[in-house]
Amino acid sequence: MAKIVFGMAVPHSGMLGQAPEDWLNNGERDRNNPELWFRNRTWTYPELEAHRGAAFEKFLTIEERTARAARCRVALDKMAEAYRAADVDVAIILGKDQKEIFTDFSPSIAIYTGQEVHNGPPQRSVYAPDHHVTHQCHPKLATYLIDHFQRENFDLTDLFAWPDNVWMKPLPEYPVVPHAYSFVYHQIMGDNPPPHVPIIMNCFYPPTQPSMARCIDFGRVLRDAINAWPDDVRVGIFASGGLSHFVNDEEFDHSIMKMLGDYDYDGLAAVDNRSYQSGTSEIKLYVSVMKAVQETGAEMTLVDYVPCWRTAAGTGEGMGFMYWKAAD
Repeated sequence: MAKIVFGMAVPHSGMLGQAPEDWLNNGERDRNNPELWFRNRTWTYPELEAHRGAAFEKFLTIEERTARAARCRVALDKMAEAYRAADVDVAIILGKDQKEIFTDFSPSIAIYTGQEVHNGPPQRSVYAPDHHVTHQCHPKLATYLIDHFQRENFDLTDLFAWPDNVWMKPLPEYPVVPHAYSFVYHQIMGDNPPPHVPIIMNCFYPPTQPSMARCIDFGRVLRDAINAWPDDVRVGIFASGGLSHFVNDEEFDHSIMKMLGDYDYDGLAAVDNRSYQSGTSEIKLYVSVMKAVQETGAEMTLVDYVPCWRTAAGTGEGMGFMYWKAAD
């Protein structure tokens, strides 16, 4: 029988591939964003800076940025090391599409049942190698998962052909996977992932977002499905994204990480859904992983938490690096 042995939650920010000298360039995007989510509502940048008192100016020095970038690099290396030590045979990767491949419709939850995925240029170097690579998926397991979820009252989308990634300019001959997946392939799995199933959960765009409670239940059903899979394989489950962004909220992130470490589902589900918006919504993927691995008895290992700032108003990304490893 299949055995869940490992879970991981890792950010996939483009800042992780930038020199710290360039971090502040991202601030222009934040200043032009009319809907910055923070504390259950949206703000314009001037409103946010006035509300927070430009308190984050002190974190914008090159010394601060360099130190935080170095911590992120060390954390990513430790995460990749933990993945290798887990020695998984099969992976489940939970991510989201940010209107990269789904531009005309928005399925709530989709499972890719195709044979392979593609990565490479013109994807940014933080997400891909400098050449085209093809990775093998696991269509048999993917189809099995859809069938199992359907019987548990989840109506899923069967994605059997990967659409073109419209973020790629110029459009290559092969469909590049969204950055949520390519980051895991490149930074954690060394461009050599095991046979795997990509699962796309629309945590980003209303109105088809699954609720936190639904994501918890998704983790439960995923666990039961994997435990019933007859193949004798070691399975790892990965969540790509989070924590708070594009407005950093350290207090919120620490409360979330405590609930994750405590397996506190009631607390996570009680958080106002307006807090799980924009990039912060990717926390919902963490919870699906957490629910799936809980029965292994694994405790959460928090490798590091690094808030990375790019404006005086505190926009940026809260980088949380954590994993769950079951005892062999």
